[in-house]
Amino acid sequence: MVALTLTIMCLIVCESASTTGTSAARPKITSPTSPQALATVVQATARTMKLTSQFEMTFRQSSSGASATPLGAHGAVDFRGPSATNQIKFARGSGAESMVFLPGTVFFKPPPSTPPLQPGKPWVFANFADIAKYKVNFPPYIVQTESINPAFTIYELAWGSMAASAAGHVSFMGRQATAYVVRVGLEKALASASGTDGDVFGRTLSSEISASGETSPTVTIEAWVDSEGRLIGARVTPVGAGIGTLTIALDRFGAAVHADKPPRTSVVDLAAMIPGGEQEALNGGDADGA
Repeated sequence: MVALTLTIMCLIVCESASTTGTSAARPKITSPTSPQALATVVQATARTMKLTSQFEMTFRQSSSGASATPLGAHGAVDFRGPSATNQIKFARGSGAESMVFLPGTVFFKPPPSTPPLQPGKPWVFANFADIAKYKVNFPPYIVQTESINPAFTIYELAWGSMAASAAGHVSFMGRQATAYVVRVGLEKALASASGTDGDVFGRTLSSEISASGETSPTVTIEAWVDSEGRLIGARVTPVGAGIGTLTIALDRFGAAVHADKPPRTSVVDLAAMIPGGEQEALNGGDADGA
């Protein structure tokens, strides 16, 4: 059973990811870092964080070909929550993975080709409060899962941006935008994290810091800002996630987001399937968030 759980997690985190669909020319640095460029990125990120939007997500990694290779993902995200829904499409006809991100928790439903962990319960629930269990039994779990939550990269930009260079005017998803290359300090982001959002993503930032092995770890994020001053795209290689390079394209701002919890009766708690886990969610507790 545990082996099956880890197989499902491997599907989720796209460890053999490749990219198709969303396309954007990789920006080149055309000027040194400047306070103006940094201010533009910070302001655009702050503007987007007050909105909802639909998104497309693609992955690029040098190795590919696994049967579970995802072609891309799409969904809707409420950056104010944050909450999101995510549909990941897999190659070779294996179907799509459904995900619902809520503060501190994630629900996921593997493709129909993957048997459920328990009969009649197609959804799996993970509570990030159980991080100690995941670190022991599946160390990259938190960063891998949250890296494909589109809200995480945007919050990382908002909290940790340290320097930025303008990289010219480009076409991003058919829209004119200005590209920027941003250096993000992971420790700065973690120190700036606050409130419910900080609790949700602080664990992910801590995992990235640990995985980096550096004294002052940073990550480079490419960002695209439209003519209305909104962040409309980002590209990053999450530290320690093993999912390759992730590109997020935002569109249709103001879109409705239906990040609803699945019915309790259709959910199994992932922590209960890990050695030493307790199935609190299915025995009267509220760990499944349902």
